[in-house]
Amino acid sequence: MTPPSPAALIALHETAAAWFMRRDAAGWTGADERALNHWLAADPLHREIFDDMARTSQDLHRLPLARHRSGSATPHAPMVAPGASAVLGRRHLVPALGAACLLLALGGSVGWQRWDQTPGHSLDLATARGEVRQVDLPDGSRVTLNFDTRLQVRYYAGRRELQLDGGEAFFEVAADAARPFTVDSGRSRVTVVGTAFNMRAAPHELVVKVLHGRVALRPDRASGAAPVLAMGAGTGIAIDAASGLHRSVPAGADMVGDWRGGQLHFQRTPLAEVAQELSRYLGRPILLASPRLAQQPVSGVAATATPEAFLQALPDLLPLRLQRQPDGGWRIFER
Repeated sequence: MTPPSPAALIALHETAAAWFMRRDAAGWTGADERALNHWLAADPLHREIFDDMARTSQDLHRLPLARHRSGSATPHAPMVAPGASAVLGRRHLVPALGAACLLLALGGSVGWQRWDQTPGHSLDLATARGEVRQVDLPDGSRVTLNFDTRLQVRYYAGRRELQLDGGEAFFEVAADAARPFTVDSGRSRVTVVGTAFNMRAAPHELVVKVLHGRVALRPDRASGAAPVLAMGAGTGIAIDAASGLHRSVPAGADMVGDWRGGQLHFQRTPLAEVAQELSRYLGRPILLASPRLAQQPVSGVAATATPEAFLQALPDLLPLRLQRQPDGGWRIFER
């Protein structure tokens, strides 16, 4: 059989290097593995080049480091003697061509890593008090930001990463199994493929509620021993920012992201949470005069545009008394 030309060998090395780097990158699928096996089986030389590249990669990790003239440590480079033989064979390539292809593979690997670590889409979002903003993302997903919210969006080749630094957001995620969608907030991480859910990052608590689909919630993403909480439609979990402890919270269909329609639905919600929620929209603190009031259940619907009206109606429904404070806030007393 006629040996391939140098140009053909270089092309084969380029293809093998591309497969080699793709297999080690995020997002590798079963379909990718089958396509690689098909390419390897097409010609024994494909398998030889690919296996040689894998062995070379292992050898490079074992090479001692030499001190570059610039002062940085670099692997010892393979040496090629002047006048090296130019005989082509199916099992061994000429040293010069091997070195060239090795450099090609290494350069491609660096390029692939840079590409995989460089976001193709970046967006920093922030809303002011009283502002609600809806943003369409390039993959068909949509995010709605509530008052005083800060969100970072970074889309990479194999993943979609967001960071909720504070506030509240409702996410409608376009399904893409090859690119998981994660939202980090504090120590916690939510991972989805396609779903709709709400996240509120308060100073002392993170609350996640799922409207439809499924969500994986990791209270402490840095800990491999931390549990991963599976959440389905109609479920809600609150995580204490300090302790990491979590508890279930109501998450009816009319409560998940209800603020987008200008209303807040409370269903036997503890008064402490109601006060905290109304305080966000009022822009003033609402304090409880006694710890015993914290678990007082409250049900009703408040308008986000007029939170004070709902607050002032509470004494008509519950044994409570309100007192306005000098700073414009309110204190709630037992009656």
